[in-house]
Amino acid sequence: MKDLLILDTHTLLWLTLEPTELGKEIRQKIESAKMENCLAICSISLWEIAMLISKKRVNVFESIKDFLKSIAEIDGLKIKDISPEVAAESMLLMDDFHGDPADRLIVATTKVHGATLLTRDKAILKWAKRGYIKFIKI
Repeated sequence: MKDLLILDTHTLLWLTLEPTELGKEIRQKIESAKMENCLAICSISLWEIAMLISKKRVNVFESIKDFLKSIAEIDGLKIKDISPEVAAESMLLMDDFHGDPADRLIVATTKVHGATLLTRDKAILKWAKRGYIKFIKI
């Protein structure tokens, strides 16, 4: 079985709303992971998306609840809940990982599951390049 591929929140939004924001190679990696049942998001991403929609920073043409349900129903996509292990790991991230709670939980989820994170987040990438998690810059 391949490694689990975790989508950062912005990656998930681009996949669902603006797929052209993701390169062809990245879209192929995501499709491959979906087909192998190795694609995931952290449950906190659903909350982040709800907040972005409610603040009108992301526009969708359905209710927040319906949009989030449509994400949850993507074939081959797993939603990783915040486990005790993930919660603890989020507080143990090394080298002064920044304080954003959602980012901490997404990175901790990636680390706990030995997964690879797809992200364009500069702060996460800077930290990840030190070898703490596997990542693919999109």
